[in-house]
Amino acid sequence: MKFLKFILLIIIVSGCEKVIDLETEFNDKRLVIDASVIKHRDSVHGKAIVKLSETVPYFSEIPSVINNATVTIEINQKKYDLLYNNKSFEYTTIIKNVDDSQYILSVSSNGNNYRSNEKLIKSPEIKSVRFGNRKSLNKDEVELRITFKDPPEEGNYYLWKFGPKKSGKFDYLTALDKYINGNEFTFSFFIDKTEYLQNSEFITIEINGISEDYFNYLNILTSQAGAQNGRPFSTSSSAIRGNITNLNNDNKFPLGYFRVYEFDYFRLSKNDAPDGVFD
Repeated sequence: MKFLKFILLIIIVSGCEKVIDLETEFNDKRLVIDASVIKHRDSVHGKAIVKLSETVPYFSEIPSVINNATVTIEINQKKYDLLYNNKSFEYTTIIKNVDDSQYILSVSSNGNNYRSNEKLIKSPEIKSVRFGNRKSLNKDEVELRITFKDPPEEGNYYLWKFGPKKSGKFDYLTALDKYINGNEFTFSFFIDKTEYLQNSEFITIEINGISEDYFNYLNILTSQAGAQNGRPFSTSSSAIRGNITNLNNDNKFPLGYFRVYEFDYFRLSKNDAPDGVFD
């Protein structure tokens, strides 16, 4: 009798399965602009890279990339046209003699004109990166010791980039020179050895010079992402405005940011790690 009840319970439970269509609210489509002029601190020339897309509903599988826009960057009344690359899904061009001039980004898409202007933010040199011996509470974490020289000017802001990880993604860290201004400084960053140096023999550590406004923008993005942790279908409390303006409708501003910056990087070999770390 108990066996029969068990069979009936299975039939009832399996019979309750039903596929539902979950609709999420989406009524604020915006252009997303990720735009940069990048140069290595020891180089003269740089590269402009602009990625354009549109916000889409959470469950949408339709690509949101914009490939038919007009994108230009103007420096000292000289205009550079950015061409779309079908492989990288980016608008790109080479910028000659990147200096402290004003850089004006213009994007025309779907009848709207967007504009932003920025100046070059310089980057310090990474003096050295080596593996450290300090232990973490997580036994899989390995210390990196990074040394760089902060310039004497006050109010420098940085974006550090570490990777790639096994997933192909990177870790990022924002920093400012509030307590280290003008000094050589060494800090520790711990990497997870199960994620780093698994599919690569090298890890790249990169520093980008960033503005105070972009530093604050990233911190707001990070705090909003943390506030939504564990609630994947929730909407952000507000659309975060970057430094790009919609000339046709200021209320319909795009998401994203335009940066002009230097970078420096250091490649650290897996073979430089203490014996047994990555065995």
